[in-house]
Amino acid sequence: MRRRESRGLFSIRASVPRRCDEGRAFARTAALVLIVFLLLFPANFASAQKNDPAQQEQILSAAENYFVHLKNKNYAAVWNSLSAKSRAKVISDVRKENKKAGVEMSDEALANDFAAGGATAKAYWDGFLFVFNPDIVLKECKWEMGKVGSGEAEIVLQYKKSEKPAVLKLYKENNAWKFGLNESFGARDLSVF
Repeated sequence: MRRRESRGLFSIRASVPRRCDEGRAFARTAALVLIVFLLLFPANFASAQKNDPAQQEQILSAAENYFVHLKNKNYAAVWNSLSAKSRAKVISDVRKENKKAGVEMSDEALANDFAAGGATAKAYWDGFLFVFNPDIVLKECKWEMGKVGSGEAEIVLQYKKSEKPAVLKLYKENNAWKFGLNESFGARDLSVF
């Protein structure tokens, strides 16, 4: 009779291995999900844990310098503080507007003018300052570090009268942090024309 009980439908021997197998399967699945998650999102964990104070200062200074140079109308320094993509966008916008006005200038000539703070650069940045006040960013916004990667970084700016913060994007180019004007505000039309 005992043999029948051990082989019965509700036998302890029959249920224990199934429960152990279910527990092992759950543990394996949970471990696999955790591993996949860590492999897909390592940068977020690394940036949250490894924010080097010296690097943060370089990033913050690079962004701040752009706005200070703009305020002081040091247009050659403004140009030097921009990312390559932002410089290319400015040149493209200016070339298009020049073409509409019947003025032809090569990309190289425009880049040289902006690098030297020439007449075209002065006209462009003066127009920019007509619609944008750098003091709002410098004096009336709270600055916080956002995500930081090996070649990209974000700064979160919260203006006291704004519901949503602005996110400034910076890029490491030639071992220096450059402000991504176009990358930060590309969805908006930055053209001063």
